Amino acid sequence: MAEKADRLLRVLEDALGPYEPGEALEEALRILLDNRYEGLIVVDAQGRVVYMNRENERFLGLERGAARGRHITELIPSSRLHVVCRTGRAEVGHLQEIRGKTKVVARIPLRRGGRIVGAMGSIMFRDLEEVGRLVRRVKVLEERLASYRKKLRSGVAPRRYTFEHILGRGRKFLEAVDLAKRIARSDADVLIVGETGTGKELFAHAIHNASRRAEGPFVRINCAAIPRDLAESELFGYEPGAFSGADRRGKPGKFEQAHGGTIFLDEIGDLPAEIQAKLLRVLQEKEVERLGGTGPRYVDFRLIAATNEDLRVLVDRGRFRADLYFRLARLLLYVPPLRVHPEDIPLYVERFLEERFDFEGSGPKRMSPEALEALRAYPWPGNVRELMNVVERAAWNAPGGVIRPEHLPSHVLSGMPDGGGPGGSTLLRDAVEEAEKRVIRHVLRITGGNKARAAKLLGLHRATLYQKLAKYGLGKA
Repeated sequence: MAEKADRLLRVLEDALGPYEPGEALEEALRILLDNRYEGLIVVDAQGRVVYMNRENERFLGLERGAARGRHITELIPSSRLHVVCRTGRAEVGHLQEIRGKTKVVARIPLRRGGRIVGAMGSIMFRDLEEVGRLVRRVKVLEERLASYRKKLRSGVAPRRYTFEHILGRGRKFLEAVDLAKRIARSDADVLIVGETGTGKELFAHAIHNASRRAEGPFVRINCAAIPRDLAESELFGYEPGAFSGADRRGKPGKFEQAHGGTIFLDEIGDLPAEIQAKLLRVLQEKEVERLGGTGPRYVDFRLIAATNEDLRVLVDRGRFRADLYFRLARLLLYVPPLRVHPEDIPLYVERFLEERFDFEGSGPKRMSPEALEALRAYPWPGNVRELMNVVERAAWNAPGGVIRPEHLPSHVLSGMPDGGGPGGSTLLRDAVEEAEKRVIRHVLRITGGNKARAAKLLGLHRATLYQKLAKYGLGKA
């Protein structure tokens, strides 16, 4: 026994060389020998077990040391360690079934002085699914590398929108921008909520371009615009001949196109119920199966969804899956409507006039203070998108360089959105009078009480305006 111990010490000393043994090294050696993942087995030249670590013993249902001296095939009939001892050839990455489980193993011959003294076996992967996950990760990295190389050769296209393009100084708006920047640093799926025209897609672009996926694709799809019978093939793709009229080459779906990047599903509340169920599975498994396909395809993407509806209400009405909603709402970004931050209207107007519109050599345009006041007083149900359209229309209406209130649409001057009307009265005459009163009061506020200017804006003779002021009790307005 003492001789064996001396021999082992000499082996260790030779392996350690100039490195002194200590607590850390002792623990490392113990872990190497008893690692749960490796599943280490050592046999002698005849295939008899000389060492088996605890993990293998537990897996085979053996007491500690019970494998010693037994032939390896007695314990594991599928083992080839005794064959490796005979051939002297290593077998790395081979499949082996042990008690109904397929594992990936390595078998290494052990030599001393030119002769085979045994073999060592270890587990490289515990199951084939683990290999599959690794293969998929490698494939993702290879595709990203190919994409980067292609972009380096062709020149990287400029990013469409970043946080630099998002304008706003209002407190509520800046809170949304700050949250969006923090969201961009994660890789979790996101739900953006906001009214129509608030810039949800702009935020989605900015989040993508500030994320680790910025060099990958940004794929956008409007769920409300997909025909119901084409939704599945559009999102998940199809194989050749999957249905009548299908492209003979097949077609990848939007999720495959977003591989390595971000997919933006706008108006997600309009997805058909059957597609919602498939979307939930794609989010959970990161796999898609094409129509007519025989197996899943791994996809690496980040989902950003957007809605102008309250999805909780849709869940209550049975129009949206509760499990999908809770999956999406883990990271929720609310983009406030323009009426919450009207102080940003002058900033937006200036940017629109500077960068967006070309007035065919008519020179630069600016908004008068009175016109800006009218814009600030309007509730903007269509938000920034509506403001942009109104500014463009007013700029074309203005013959000179200054946009004045008379160049604005009438519904903006009245302070009532298109299609709106005064409430609280059931008689047409009362409704008309209430509307007149509201418009006159609004225009007087814009002109700072200047009645001559108000009459001009309203298209009334000054005497007519004074009559209406008296009629409605607005003489001191």
